[in-house]
Amino acid sequence: MTLYDELIEGAIDLHCHLDIEFSLEQLKREPEPGWLPKAEAMGMRGVVLKSHWWPTINVVPYIVSSVKTNVSLWSSVAMNVTAGGPNTCVIEACSALGGKMVFLPTWSARNDILRKGFSHRIRSIYKDFDKIENPGFVFTDEGGRLLPKAKELIECCKSHNLVLGSGHVSWQESLAFAQAARDIGFKGFVINHPLSVFIDAPLDALKRAGEMGAFLEVCWTQLAPGRMDSAELVSKIRTIGLDQVVASTDYFRPYSPNPPELMRMFLGMLHEGGLTKDEVKRVGCVNPARALSLE
Repeated sequence: MTLYDELIEGAIDLHCHLDIEFSLEQLKREPEPGWLPKAEAMGMRGVVLKSHWWPTINVVPYIVSSVKTNVSLWSSVAMNVTAGGPNTCVIEACSALGGKMVFLPTWSARNDILRKGFSHRIRSIYKDFDKIENPGFVFTDEGGRLLPKAKELIECCKSHNLVLGSGHVSWQESLAFAQAARDIGFKGFVINHPLSVFIDAPLDALKRAGEMGAFLEVCWTQLAPGRMDSAELVSKIRTIGLDQVVASTDYFRPYSPNPPELMRMFLGMLHEGGLTKDEVKRVGCVNPARALSLE
């Protein structure tokens, strides 16, 4: 066994888009369960399946019934308009159906629309996308204070023991969520890919969020070709603070290695960028387990 094999043992990927998201032709990924034996052989502990379009609650039981595995698969829902939007009924349904994680809106977030994020990409896939009533959800008032409806979402996730991801809301909104989560003792808030171009959070804000108990996600997508190198990302991780950082793949592109191989590569790149073995295990295994309230 090599060092890189050891790094992925016990790893948890909190952010994996493994589905046929929009159609059999557009953004088709790897819907067959063939990647799961690879994840089990590598010793991965679990994966959270995410979709921008539909809840993955019905996907997980199908996969689990199709292949025998010891890898935990957890379902989630992104609270975009196609799934019912950001309301507590969606959260309650996710919990009742065995889900583990809820994401704030992605392409239905105002921040995503203004920054031409995923909402902009969908327009090239569905010609009728602009006919969808997509209000561009925002969760703070003009003074930057968290709206009452946002606090309800946090409280609902806490009561159902679900993890809440920030989706594609702005970093300012995420900071307000982090503060509100701290105030009620909710320890399951994750700020998703805050270093991405459509979030672009400053490091001092992420450090403050981590100090308030939020988890800060770094993804392989930050190290994708043409983006930052591993040493630069490790430097940012150290500035933010390792104790609250979680490493995820944000597996999305069909040309990428399958999810467990991509996770192995990402953790290896973090090690080569300057993280020690124990530090890689912290961000890849220990902290994600803490976010999910696992042992």
